[in-house]
Amino acid sequence: MNQQETKNAGVTSAEIICVGTELLLGQIVNTNASWLARSLSLLGLHSYYQTVVGDNRQRLAACIRQAAARSDIVILTGGLGPTQDDLTMAVAAQVAGLPLRLHEPSRSAIAGYFERMGRQATDNNWKQAQLPDPCIALPNNNGTAPGAIIAYIQDGHPCHLILLPGPPSEMQLMFDESVVPWISSRTRARLRHVFVRMIGIGESSAETALLDLINQQQNPTLAPYASEGEVVFRITQAVRSEDEEDRTAGLLEAVRQRVGSFIYEVGTRTMPEVLRDLLIERGQTISYAESCTGGLATAQLTDYPDASRVLRGSIVAYDNDVKTRQLGVSTALLQQEGAVSEACALAMARGCRKLFATDWAVAITGIAGPGGGTAQKPVGTVWLAVSGPQGEETQLLQQGRNRARIRKVAALNAHNLVRRQLVR
Repeated sequence: MNQQETKNAGVTSAEIICVGTELLLGQIVNTNASWLARSLSLLGLHSYYQTVVGDNRQRLAACIRQAAARSDIVILTGGLGPTQDDLTMAVAAQVAGLPLRLHEPSRSAIAGYFERMGRQATDNNWKQAQLPDPCIALPNNNGTAPGAIIAYIQDGHPCHLILLPGPPSEMQLMFDESVVPWISSRTRARLRHVFVRMIGIGESSAETALLDLINQQQNPTLAPYASEGEVVFRITQAVRSEDEEDRTAGLLEAVRQRVGSFIYEVGTRTMPEVLRDLLIERGQTISYAESCTGGLATAQLTDYPDASRVLRGSIVAYDNDVKTRQLGVSTALLQQEGAVSEACALAMARGCRKLFATDWAVAITGIAGPGGGTAQKPVGTVWLAVSGPQGEETQLLQQGRNRARIRKVAALNAHNLVRRQLVR
């Protein structure tokens, strides 16, 4: 099957197979599947099945054949490494009836990678340069293992296997650089997306407010995507060409009329990115005083580039002595109000702003659990406070008993507390 035939065949569905016994054992969280599923959806492909299979030649081959029988594209992640249990490339070639041959450009790329790292490649590294012949080699610009796109015929039907490395940093870059253009040239789907991001409202409440819009949707469509601490709705219009009339604006306006007070972004930026950009625009700085979140809010901001333009520093004031000595929270206040209180949060924010000499400071103090709660202050009680040139504000959060969720939601709402001050 030549490349022109595969291009003309068109693709509408894709299936994901994640390879690795460590995934089955729960030793590694399978983030690749969720990331790929979202990416395929944005490309307009239907994805009806996902599979996780261990490092076993027979079971992997059976999974590939089954997936290829029901989906136009089968995307495999993992198993492209140099060790003996990395079987994906060899098994995929076997299923497609293709020999493995040394791919010299890939061998040179692997050699160059080790040279840049100041390390010596071992003999088993060259296994990664053995690719099916023929195939489209996919360069790995963040690691050693190249990927591959294999086209073959199974039971009279055209099949496409896309092999990607397992590490997310390698897989995601290779998908964006090489796979997205390949899929885009072979699918008739053209989608126009608008993402509406909200905070301060739950998914069920947001869906209730927008239910009639969801039920009567045709083109464009409206769909919710739940996320801890926030809600995302996606407006999608199927178009025949890029210059077709944009019909997302009318639906977006209807959404704004219902839940506009909760919308913090129409686009793809996360809450920390929105806050960073607002501070950059105003030439202002920020600092954090964190107790129960243990530095998570600061980490969320520094996940993104240019955080250094706005972030002066942060302090994890987990112990009350740190709150007193470093942030100036009085012992009397702590004894009278407690560390988890509006007064303490506000004193932490004021002390943090003074300590780091920033325009804005935000403080977080709470009970993340599972122990430590009382009848008056149950687990999930969190106080937030912001201090800045436009004034001060506090917020009380009361959530469930999930420690990870309490911390994440608190950090996101701390960013939002500052954002609200900035956009007034």
